[in-house]
Amino acid sequence: HTALAACPELVAGLKTKDLHRSTDKLKCDAVVVGKGKIMSSLKVHTIQSVVTSAALYPLIGENVVPFGLAVIFIDVDHLEAYFRDTKSLDLRGVFAYSKLLEINLDKRFLVYNMFHTVEFFALIFALSAFFPKLFYVFAGMVFHITFDIFHLIRLGKPFARAFSIIEYIYRSRNGNYLTSIKELLPIENLNTSCITNLNTWLRRWGLEKYRSA
Repeated sequence: HTALAACPELVAGLKTKDLHRSTDKLKCDAVVVGKGKIMSSLKVHTIQSVVTSAALYPLIGENVVPFGLAVIFIDVDHLEAYFRDTKSLDLRGVFAYSKLLEINLDKRFLVYNMFHTVEFFALIFALSAFFPKLFYVFAGMVFHITFDIFHLIRLGKPFARAFSIIEYIYRSRNGNYLTSIKELLPIENLNTSCITNLNTWLRRWGLEKYRSA
């Protein structure tokens, strides 16, 4: 909005549809560049894993391996969410799917990832009493989710994700949140400006009929 306001002659020359697209592009840039994302990207978590593991190696030695891998691979549950919602096995579509959710946090979509729940954390912690290496997996998971929560707070959407299975069941049934891409797509002011190939993926997912014109 600030960028457009600074150029009134540009705004005057834009059609209404073009103005909406430009505004959506600014929203996209604000989310992806200015404020981060709903979840840190795989690249960011990989860098965090490598740097932190290197720093911890003098203290915990080879245990940096399960720690570092946990920082990255806890996000495998994003694939489960993608499969569950789109019924697609084409992994290339995960990026378009995730980005669509990331830039539409204001639409009250309730994010659920099974490995990011307190129940899963409690399970890994309990098992670490029998398998000590899992304690470092647990520590890596805590490290990862701390950054996820930080990003959500920066976005002003600290409750965009359900951090408990029980919480998700309760919130998903009260009618105040969207829990499927089928519910998100028909929204009139949906921001799709960051996803150039969204229509292609909607066809592959069999969901193009849910997108409003």
